[in-house]
Amino acid sequence: MKNSDERYQVEAVDTDYHRRAISCQNACPVHTSAQGYVNAISRREYKEGFIIARQPNPFTSTCGRVCAAPCEDACRRNNIDHPVTIRALKRFVTERYGVEHSGRLPHAQDSVEGEGVEFLAEDAPGNSNTVESLAALLKATSKRKPTRRKARVAVIGAGPAGLTAANNLAIYGYEVTVFEAAPVPGGMLVLGIPEYRLPRNLVRFEIEEILKQGVELKLNVRLGKDFTISSLKDDGYEAIFIAIGAYVDRDPGAEGADLDGVIYSLDFLREANLGNGAKVGNRVLVIGGGGTAVDAARTMLRLDEGFLEKDGVAALDAARDVLRLGTREVHMLYRGSRAEMRAPDEEVQDAVDEGVFLHTSRAPVKIHGQNGKVTGLETIRMESIYDEAGKRTLNFVPNSEEIIEGDTIIVATGQGSDLSFINPKDGLEVSTWGTILVDPDSLATTAPGIFAGGDVAFGPRIIIESVKDGHQAARSIDDYLQKSPASIIHRTSLQETPAREWFVEGGLEIAKERASLLPLDQRTGVSEVEQDYDEETAVEQADRCLRCHIQTVFDADLCILCGGCVDVCPQNCYKMVRLDKIQGNPRLEAIVETRYGISLDSFRKGGQVLDQGTAMIKDETRCIRCGLCAKRCPTGAITMEAFQFEEELVYEENAGKSLGEGADSR
Repeated sequence: MKNSDERYQVEAVDTDYHRRAISCQNACPVHTSAQGYVNAISRREYKEGFIIARQPNPFTSTCGRVCAAPCEDACRRNNIDHPVTIRALKRFVTERYGVEHSGRLPHAQDSVEGEGVEFLAEDAPGNSNTVESLAALLKATSKRKPTRRKARVAVIGAGPAGLTAANNLAIYGYEVTVFEAAPVPGGMLVLGIPEYRLPRNLVRFEIEEILKQGVELKLNVRLGKDFTISSLKDDGYEAIFIAIGAYVDRDPGAEGADLDGVIYSLDFLREANLGNGAKVGNRVLVIGGGGTAVDAARTMLRLDEGFLEKDGVAALDAARDVLRLGTREVHMLYRGSRAEMRAPDEEVQDAVDEGVFLHTSRAPVKIHGQNGKVTGLETIRMESIYDEAGKRTLNFVPNSEEIIEGDTIIVATGQGSDLSFINPKDGLEVSTWGTILVDPDSLATTAPGIFAGGDVAFGPRIIIESVKDGHQAARSIDDYLQKSPASIIHRTSLQETPAREWFVEGGLEIAKERASLLPLDQRTGVSEVEQDYDEETAVEQADRCLRCHIQTVFDADLCILCGGCVDVCPQNCYKMVRLDKIQGNPRLEAIVETRYGISLDSFRKGGQVLDQGTAMIKDETRCIRCGLCAKRCPTGAITMEAFQFEEELVYEENAGKSLGEGADSR
């Protein structure tokens, strides 16, 4: 890429570059090796694929169904057509080796071998493990075991963050108790996500695996009512992790929100998912462009018995749940265009297919009512205006008001956490965003020994981000209790690979195929809509992967500048340019000066030195790992090598300030 001075902006290749090149793994908050399990499926090595997927994530089966899949957003296949279906492929291996194996769910495949996660300690050959992985956790536990001090730890909240932390802390050897306000564990996995997307038994099975580590679970106990931070300390808990989620709906800020018939989305989803039902009318209005709104809308239609505002995943979930409650007519309204909706387009289309009427570019103005009951929603048309930086501004279109009739309005204007439990004596500070103030790296709060993560610390998080917080909280609590902070050692390697691992012949021609869906007339009640891949489809979809862990490695001492690699590349990845035509970071400057004895700036100034240096530059976004450049090179200057890395926790006993001594106040 050239800048305004007509020079190419170049980055010197290093370990960080190689890691970022594996964009799916780099985008995953817990650094799951997505390419690892996708490629294992391509090789039909399904057990290895499951092990790789499961290593950093105790909620792997859950994520195989409902993860927001940041890995797919980052997938380099997007540069060609559509991303690899990474989430669905994860489900393919969890169906065979995860908690749902052996027919415990109606559609699960029989396990080939193994039981649950008992064989995970062996890991999978070639997996790039991070500190989030179970293998790294077990290794760290073994190293510190001889000197580990026992202690009691309280985890408040049985959602993904809390349960992940509890799982790891129990493996470390701590006595862990999880306190949960709801009658069931799982947090938003069971109280927010409808069962037609995420079977309840599946979540229960994954939680059971965590409880098997020796974790104690207490239900129907609410922080601030049944116990306090102070009482936990009095009971002997030496560290506390607060992960209570965000279950408080924000006020919609519209006149008429107090009318009968206005329902808040989180309340509705909670009651519907607990089987308590909801009183709704025959014409529901759902406003929002996120996932929760659509889920709520589809659920309502199934109940057989519309207002919602949500700038996020909550909007889509609410709209879909409304449909599932059996309501005759459901309308979903969003202030932006369909392309601007935050919900995945596939889920929006599912809702439309099931009968949701979608109205885009309309915003709520006022909730109308009669005799204290909702009669409709006044809306106005919106226009999206983007500036040069891509920032969106929404403008009202004058004289475009319209009243849409309805007797039920679901409100999902956002969500926050109930922090009424905080006592000034606890020492906890609250951020300007209404979250518990934490150090973003350690998750330590301003109170010694108290940590917080997930929604209560950062606002609404996707599932895998909460899992990440659980991992970090466990490490930080362990460091705090042992008074010996851990550091991370990074090991990397490049290994030349055979041509069969570079590229799947015909892979570029394979189109993305979504997993099959239940027929529309069968989408009733809690029947799971999205199904699993059959084996051949899964392998074919895995073959679409571009093998981003395979790197083109150049040996400048062997290169004769013949240009063969440039000519043969089908994607036009390569250019050979004079050194005066490039610029980059200090590492690039240092490499040039080391090799040529003069600075890169000297090349830019001209003179006879211009003929002394040439750079081979590559556009990584174009590369398909076909390996034609390596095959064409007459001197062997280009090799195709697999990049692998490993992170390991090491401890310096009693060194430095322990974590958990407080976040900086700000």
